[in-house]
Amino acid sequence: MEPVRNHRSRSVVEAARLHRARHRAETGRTLIEGPTLLAEALAAGHLPHLVFAADDDAESKDLARRHDLKLVPVDDGAMNRLAGTSTPRGPVAVIDVPPPLPITDAGMLVAWGVGDPGNVGTMIRVAAAFGWNFGFSSGTASPWSPKVLRAGAGAQFRVSMTAITSPAEIIRLGFSVVATVVTGGVPPTALGPGRRAVLIGDEAHGLPADVSASAAERVTIPMPGGTESLNAAVAAAIVVYAITDMAPGNGPTRV
Repeated sequence: MEPVRNHRSRSVVEAARLHRARHRAETGRTLIEGPTLLAEALAAGHLPHLVFAADDDAESKDLARRHDLKLVPVDDGAMNRLAGTSTPRGPVAVIDVPPPLPITDAGMLVAWGVGDPGNVGTMIRVAAAFGWNFGFSSGTASPWSPKVLRAGAGAQFRVSMTAITSPAEIIRLGFSVVATVVTGGVPPTALGPGRRAVLIGDEAHGLPADVSASAAERVTIPMPGGTESLNAAVAAAIVVYAITDMAPGNGPTRV
């Protein structure tokens, strides 16, 4: 097949529109970019509708043949329009947003109004690493946006994710709410056993006062070095690690 040499071709334009949240919501589809994300999607049983790859991308062509995928060779101009990175690395594939996985008996890491895609994607990776669920409130970058998918390195395909509307909903799901606060909370290592939902707020503003006030527990990461605050995803990783049982031979315990 001749590569698509017009970045205005219908297939390229329609796929590129999936960078917009509105078009993703209308179609129920999104874009994944790079061999790692495509491999994660295929391993989870999600077959793309289309795979765009450079004409000389032998690896993607072989992958498409082995999985019977529809491959569309494209030139650099079309790939630049499809990809979300400044130096695109194909392939770029169109997939359906998968249905949510069932919530497990593990803890839940909740991004509350975290707008930065890099932070949200990294938090999803944290949840996956420790076997936790992932929740997200309104105002949080969509877990299935191309930028968050790249930051999450495909962990989205392995983690139970659910939209959260209020702390009360978290409680109804069977979790005890834990608010992360800059000051005034206990160290995360001081928390005892329990099935918890750890809420992480936006870096600039933290958790809303009413959300923090509704929590059963509040945690503050001790920072003897005098740093005022931490990156949201870094804080999430520290708290989740600290309250997950990592006893030798046990692996992460579903708390």
